[in-house]
Amino acid sequence: MHNKYTKKKLDGFSLFEIIITMGILMLLSVIVFPVATQKAQQSRLESHVSRLAADIYYQQQRAKMKNLDTGLKFESGRYIIFDGTDLSSATETDIKTLPNNVRISSITFNQNNELFFPKTTFKPEIPGRLLISDGTFFYEVRINKEGLIEYEKM
Repeated sequence: MHNKYTKKKLDGFSLFEIIITMGILMLLSVIVFPVATQKAQQSRLESHVSRLAADIYYQQQRAKMKNLDTGLKFESGRYIIFDGTDLSSATETDIKTLPNNVRISSITFNQNNELFFPKTTFKPEIPGRLLISDGTFFYEVRINKEGLIEYEKM
């Protein structure tokens, strides 16, 4: 008896097709990987900036709502949240350390690099700004005389 169905010959991919496909994938990874890591780095820095802005806002709220003198002192790789008229006379402090590659610079609040909120007000004693950078990206954090906190990528 003769089988009327013939077997189909199944062909796989040729070595040339596999090499071309691998080359295209490698080319795409060379383009996409640096962009993805750069976006992740920018996102991490923006997260630190956002946390700093939230901490400033928190101290501002405590000054107004809890009738406390509060403030923040900025240093290169960290900032200190305090209760009191300045850090040296603070009754309570909380140190926020930034990662090794993140730096605070260009601080324009007062000679001690302190942002101070007198009790019963949202307004800072001296408005100003500072820069936060990881060496690649720069963000400016500002607080104006009315107490509005803003930050933006430079």
